[in-house]
Amino acid sequence: MASPHASVNRFLEGINTANLEVMLSAFSSDAEVIDDGKSFTGDAITALCNHGIIGHQGRVKVLDQAVHDDGKTHTHVMMDGDFGKEFGIHEPFDLFLLATVKNDKITHLNMGDVDPKKPTVRAVYASVASPQDPLSSIRIGQRNIPEPKEGWVRVKMQAVGLNFHDIFTLRGMLMHEIRYPMILGNEGAGILEDGTEIAIYPTMGDPDWKGNETIDPKRHVFGELVQGNLAEYAMIPKRNAVPRPKGLDARSASVMGIAWLTAYRMMFTQANLRAGQTVLVQGSSGGVTTALIQMGSAAGFRVWATGRTKAKRDLASSLGAEGTFEPGAKLPYLVDAVFDTSGASTMSHSLASVKPGGTVVSCGIHSEGASTNITINLMHLLVNQITLTGVYTGTREEFINLLDFVTTTGIKPYIGKVLPLENADEGLKDIWEGKTNGKIVIEM
Repeated sequence: MASPHASVNRFLEGINTANLEVMLSAFSSDAEVIDDGKSFTGDAITALCNHGIIGHQGRVKVLDQAVHDDGKTHTHVMMDGDFGKEFGIHEPFDLFLLATVKNDKITHLNMGDVDPKKPTVRAVYASVASPQDPLSSIRIGQRNIPEPKEGWVRVKMQAVGLNFHDIFTLRGMLMHEIRYPMILGNEGAGILEDGTEIAIYPTMGDPDWKGNETIDPKRHVFGELVQGNLAEYAMIPKRNAVPRPKGLDARSASVMGIAWLTAYRMMFTQANLRAGQTVLVQGSSGGVTTALIQMGSAAGFRVWATGRTKAKRDLASSLGAEGTFEPGAKLPYLVDAVFDTSGASTMSHSLASVKPGGTVVSCGIHSEGASTNITINLMHLLVNQITLTGVYTGTREEFINLLDFVTTTGIKPYIGKVLPLENADEGLKDIWEGKTNGKIVIEM
């Protein structure tokens, strides 16, 4: 009788010899392979072995192998190969194989980097960079809880806000190279082990950096260089765990870190406005734009907004906008500041809509195609002394001030959809397809 490891070892031998025929000989004709949560059968297994493993010059070293009481073969290997370009992995990594074997053939094989001997949580994560089809990278499954580090705390997550940044992670379009798989989620609210209710400040960076942390060259947010928060539990630096003011519920706190903090810095730090001045918000239904409308109204600004549909413009009005317009419309008069979240499709209108000496604040490249290149009329910019500036989240001090501002004014962030973790892909699909209506929150 063949060893229960024989077929698994034949598969591993095929990997190390780059022999597709040997790899495939380990499987039954009706076998199923689950690779990082995705199912493969028939010709798809052939493609996975050929392109996913041999194509990356994969090599394995067996570290441990055993048959457990469930009759399944558990194998722990160290995988090496050329996985840098697609996965951001430049060093050997642990891979765990769980195989069901019948008649010396693998009938079911589950492969992934989750160590079954360590604690796991349900999480939503990006499996690989997928620039053209980001939704195909979404996985909802078990992930190991990150190892605790000195100065970090464990958070039982209550709610997490979704952001376009999650789409950038799925596409692999960020400031830093990402090592996949990567748990999504840049902001959120939860409870520490001592019972403290917190909101998560999203930005980390060089601990020795002095001054404005939003321009630290090493700055990053959750879901880039460290795992994100879209999971049952998360590990975060203690500095990023900000106690919630009394009266700020978890759902509201969960959306403060990215969209609302960005909007706060745009409006109160970069635009240098006074109560009574007029501002234009380019958009009316996204996370940042609804935050700008709500905060601007609460702060005493005259808020105008654009919207592609009557429903979106009506939403802006319900949130406090005094005037609403179709995109690109000529305004009754020039405004003191314009807040632009789209980029290429709206920037010309933004610059044309601000008065001399005014400010245009940009925070996004959400136009169709996500183009980062625009053409502007420099003469118009210079002669009218217009300030054009960008925003990347905000400082920890601004985050604390934001929480206090929202609590003091009694603002309830406009949240258009609340979903359970298992349906997070629905919310991400809405963001990718531009079908958002306010913030989308995932509750645990």
